[in-house]
Amino acid sequence: MKTKSELSRLFILLHLAGIAVLVFAFFLLVPAEGRTHSAWLDLIVVCIVLSINFPPFAIVRLSLGDFNLKIPALGLLEICDAVYSSLAVGLVICGLVYFLPFRVQLVGQMGLLFAVATTVSIAYWSAAHAAEVAEEEHLTRSGLEELKAALSHCESELCTKAPNRNRERQLLLKLKEDARFLSPSRDPSAISYEQQIVALVDDIRRRLDDIAFPTTPSLLDEQFEQCAVLMALRKQILER
Repeated sequence: MKTKSELSRLFILLHLAGIAVLVFAFFLLVPAEGRTHSAWLDLIVVCIVLSINFPPFAIVRLSLGDFNLKIPALGLLEICDAVYSSLAVGLVICGLVYFLPFRVQLVGQMGLLFAVATTVSIAYWSAAHAAEVAEEEHLTRSGLEELKAALSHCESELCTKAPNRNRERQLLLKLKEDARFLSPSRDPSAISYEQQIVALVDDIRRRLDDIAFPTTPSLLDEQFEQCAVLMALRKQILER
């Protein structure tokens, strides 16, 4: 099975072979006196159209990165590809049929390339923006998932190491219930509250070995109270 690098080299060779065929056909079919500036411009335009529509290059372009994040740009790029190819080739045909001056054709083709460059820039900007938003959402949700995981882990160990601590278990279940209804937020305060709660819950879990014996004093009440206060503050921050 060929590796991606080998396939990429094969695609490049196929593309170069296609360009070579076009150039060879140009020299073979167009007489020397017919190789005007307009004819050379037409050859360059056809090579550009071949390059952007070369199927293997499109496959490689789609396979790079996360496909879902490219969806906002794919439709725009496909429309741009079809419109540019049609207009560019159409201008070449019009130049041949109506004997348009070289300067008119050059300005027209340069205008089309400028429009393509602008559209491609917008498309890739939208894809980059989608990737940035997705990364922010992932970080936001990961904070909530870490909080829920810490509460579940603590509850599991509390039931195992201190099964008689019903009051603490109820407090922990209340925190879990509150965490279920939290909305993801990129607000720095919300992230800070979540991190503080996780730190407190982890500290409570580490103290479970000490609180297993009723005679051993602990800071559980104070820590649970701090968790409740932080959770109340976190619940006041809506999704942003």
